[in-house]
Amino acid sequence: MKDAPRHTIILGIVATVIAFICGMLVLKTILNFNLWLTILISAVLGLYVGFNAFYSTYLAEMIKIEVANQGLTSQDLATMMHGRAKDYPIVRGELRLIISRRKRAQLLAKLRARVS
Repeated sequence: MKDAPRHTIILGIVATVIAFICGMLVLKTILNFNLWLTILISAVLGLYVGFNAFYSTYLAEMIKIEVANQGLTSQDLATMMHGRAKDYPIVRGELRLIISRRKRAQLLAKLRARVS
């Protein structure tokens, strides 16, 4: 993940901080948990949400870069993933991903294997 764009990393950090703060507010003020338990649970929640936001954005960005570098069309992606071409729309020269996150990792692996 050394090739992650800067805005993807910033998004993950911001999501982590926001989830941590929300966890602290809910657990401490509404549920009246102990302070240290609140910090621990909020930290785990923040890291989970931040990593999910980072990884989802990272996959989408890397797929878009690979598709642009290889010059693929919607039909090429559909045949590669055994799906429909309308699941991979290219609007104004940029891929719009509407597939699920679990399929994004498979697509990125297939795109990178195609190059090497």
